[in-house]
Amino acid sequence: MALAHMHKEDIKAALRKRFGSVAAFERSRGLPEKSVTDLLRGYASARVEKAVVDAISGAVPDQSEVSDDNSTIAPAHRLNAQAR
Repeated sequence: MALAHMHKEDIKAALRKRFGSVAAFERSRGLPEKSVTDLLRGYASARVEKAVVDAISGAVPDQSEVSDDNSTIAPAHRLNAQAR
């Protein structure tokens, strides 16, 4: 999959769907902050491009990327508690 054939917003949307945010993707891959933004603006980086292509083309996310842990969900606000 070539990034050149994808729209910039489609690339960012794919990363957000999988990682929650572009920044979370960068942190999970050990990439510098704003490196994806720089890549999409035309600043070539083989390391960042490979990480993005691997993340977008990967069919099954790593377990570290997806969490089924609901323990961090805050309780409902007292006015909304009855709506549950």
